[in-house]
Amino acid sequence: MAGIDWNRDGNVDFNISFPQVITVLTVVASIIGSYYSLQNKISELDARIKRAEELPAQEVSIKDVDALKIEYDLKIEKVAIQAKENMESLQDFEKEVRFNYKRNR
Repeated sequence: MAGIDWNRDGNVDFNISFPQVITVLTVVASIIGSYYSLQNKISELDARIKRAEELPAQEVSIKDVDALKIEYDLKIEKVAIQAKENMESLQDFEKEVRFNYKRNR
């Protein structure tokens, strides 16, 4: 274990061991590696964005929009029907529970 005297008064101000030095160097190397890895990912994403900007804009036809509207309307209708069925099931269950509760009293 090495002692470091910062203010040169003869007393050891800071102690550090070899495993602690290795740990600190490992953490620093990990942080530096993460930084360069993230920088590489950012530059790759920037390049992909530039390539995407150079591509021609895709045309969306009214036919496609109408098809999506129909699809969403059908999904909403399906959810409404399912909600109604669930409500009916809950009401039946509530009646059954109330009947059994009254009968057991």
